[in-house]
Amino acid sequence: MNFLTWLEASGIGIWVRSSQIGYPLMIACHAIGMAVMVGLAVGLAMRLLGLFRGIPYAALNSFLVIAWLGFAVNLISGTGLFAAQATTYITDVTFLLKMAFVVAGVISVAILQSAVSRHAGDWSSAAPPAGVRLTAAASIAFWVGATVTGRLIAYL
Repeated sequence: MNFLTWLEASGIGIWVRSSQIGYPLMIACHAIGMAVMVGLAVGLAMRLLGLFRGIPYAALNSFLVIAWLGFAVNLISGTGLFAAQATTYITDVTFLLKMAFVVAGVISVAILQSAVSRHAGDWSSAAPPAGVRLTAAASIAFWVGATVTGRLIAYL
């Protein structure tokens, strides 16, 4: 816990927790980053599940660059938010569940991005393999779980 106590006492922890702009700025950036990452990740997954057939699979990689930028915004803003209340968050079951969903979501998107990069040309007239579709469905569930549990942190 010494590290977490140090983190809360750090400049970023104090700024986010006690300044007029720190928390609102971090939470706004976190919401924007989440909208970008989750929106594009779910869009990718839905395309792999057969929706939005007008979008070629290969075009999805361009969108994923933007999704990863959204994730970077979330990582930075989330770190700031965590620093403000690290000792509380580390024992919060809802926060820990959210983080598990985020890790699973990131892994699923990385797997899907790799599959699309390597095999998109093979799928132009056919559905992706069942494993890819299963990963896409799981990815949607992970991101919905991360979003819901993230919102619940403030209320539970």
